[in-house]
This record gives sequence, structure tokens and C-alpha cells, in this order.
Amino acid sequence: MLGVILLNTNKLEHSIKELFLKYLQNRATWQEIDRVLALSASDEYEQEWQAALKELEAGFENNATGIELQNEEELYRRIKSRINQKKPYLFKWISYAAAMLLVSFISYQTFQRLNIGNKKTEQQSAKVAETKPSGRKWLKLPDGTSVHLNTNSTLEYSGSFEGKNSREVTLIGEAFFDVAHDEAHPFLIHTGAITTKVLGTAFNISAYPDAKAITVTVARGKVMVRNESKTLAVLTPNQQLIWSTTKLTAAKTRIDAQKVVSWKLKDLIMDDITLEQAAGMLASRFKVTVLFKNEKVKRCQFTAAFLNRNDLSQVTDVLSNITGATFSLKGNLLTIDGAGCEN
Repeated sequence: MLGVILLNTNKLEHSIKELFLKYLQNRATWQEIDRVLALSASDEYEQEWQAALKELEAGFENNATGIELQNEEELYRRIKSRINQKKPYLFKWISYAAAMLLVSFISYQTFQRLNIGNKKTEQQSAKVAETKPSGRKWLKLPDGTSVHLNTNSTLEYSGSFEGKNSREVTLIGEAFFDVAHDEAHPFLIHTGAITTKVLGTAFNISAYPDAKAITVTVARGKVMVRNESKTLAVLTPNQQLIWSTTKLTAAKTRIDAQKVVSWKLKDLIMDDITLEQAAGMLASRFKVTVLFKNEKVKRCQFTAAFLNRNDLSQVTDVLSNITGATFSLKGNLLTIDGAGCEN
């Protein structure tokens, strides 16, 4: 009899963990969300919550880090409203989960916990990142390269570049690359008939299937663009190559790279930065003055991404859950406080 009770208990614990996991992955129905909120009235399920977090983290370890930039603020508002109505004093882990539903993110602490040395065989296979007409995506490749995909774009890449002479990806659409420097392993972007080669730089490529041209624009560093038979151009900052897909000709011009990549500036990409650096971005985007009450808070480091239409309160809610800092807005003065982070 005792054995049966233990079995049922294990099944219950497993089902609760799966429920929490669905909630974290934004796959839960409204009924399941209500059940999560009901369970949050007690701290008896902290163990199941931690198990769900570990499984979610294991998923991050087996996949490159991707942050989908979609319009989820309405979902966030509705869930937050339910939390406020049903459980005004939810403990911290539920508030954290609600914030995750605003925008998918992986904090600096999560990066630190991942055991990147234990690469599995299936990670060598190709992976695909795609965006929808209404969304963009920001992701980090296994080598640390940052990629910001524009709408209607697809990036195919390897789950691991280990043991390879070069780092190769295939792009359909438009993307801004900030490539991690590795002189021994060139980074190659294939876009139709042309290939862009870099060692470590920042540049934009537009290669939509229905476009009559492929453009490569350099913001920082130097890139080399080739077709199957020859080098088309070597580009430096504020230079652009236009490859005609109909005439099969190349033209090199000077251009303001910042205007070309203005599409990505509509999003707030906070890639492994400190809260002090993020404060500058918030001040510029939302026209506020930022005041830190504790110097240690400035050192808190994290990674997050937000849509242009996410308002200040939504952004600070997420940042608060990542860093533990508190945000208070009075007029146009944003005050940031908290215990802070050690170096």
C-alpha cells in the first residue's frame, strides 16, 4: 500500500513539474495558468518549480540561444492582471515566470550555469532560426556571434562549430551580424550565389528571395565578398556592395551604415551588458533621467531583448526579475536601487 502511495505521489510531482514547465515555455492554457497561480499560494511546490527550471535550462544547453522578438505584451498584461487579482502576494518565483512571458530571455547567470563543454552529437546538426512578418529574432550562435534577424528571415547554422575549419551559416532575408573574432576560423555567410567572409566585425546583409539585389553593408571591421569564381569586393566601415541577382554584377558604394541598420535600432538588444550600460539605453529610448542609489547595482550583468513597442514599465519589470534591482519612476526620473552585484 505504501508503495502505491509513493507511486501516486511521484506521478503528482511529475505532473506539477510539467505544468510549471509549460507555464515557463508559454504553452499553458488559461486554465493551466490559473492552476499555477493556485499552486503558488503555498511554498510546497518549490522543488517541482526548481525541477522545471533545470529542464528548461537543459533545453537552452542543447540549443543555441534564441530570443524571439514578438508582440507578447498583451499576454503579459493579462497574466499580470490575473496575478494581481488572485494572489497579490505571490512569492518571487511566480513573478519571475510572469515576467518571462513578456519576452524570452536568458540572463547572465544562466549563461554561467550552462556546461558548454558537454556538447552532444546531435548539436553538430544544422539548426534553423526563422522570423515571421510581424516579428524579429535575436540569437547568439555557439561561438558567441550575435545575430539580429529582421522580419521574414531565416538563418541556418550549425549547433556547434567545434572541429571545423570555418564557421558557416546560410541566410535568407536580412540580418545584422556582430561576429566573435576568431582568426583561425573565418566566419562565412552564404546568401545565394555570394559568400561573405569575416574574421570578426559587424555588418548587415539583405538577401530576400524576391529582391533584385543582395546588399552587404559594413558597420565595423572588414569583410570580403565573393561569388563562385572571384572576389567581388573588400568592404570597410560605411561601404556597401550591391550584387544584382539578375545582371550578376557588383557595385561598391559609400553609405551611412547606421541608416541601413536603423531597422534593428527599433528593438532594445541588451547583450551581456551591465545595468549601467542598460540605463543609458533606457534614458535614450524613453527620455528619462536615470539615478542609481547604490553603485553596486550598476555592475549587475545580464542579457535581454525587447520590442520597440514594449513600454518602460514592461522593460523594468523584466530587468528587475533578472538583476534583483528595484525601479521607481516619478515624472521623468527613473530611480534604480537594490543590493547590487559583486564583480
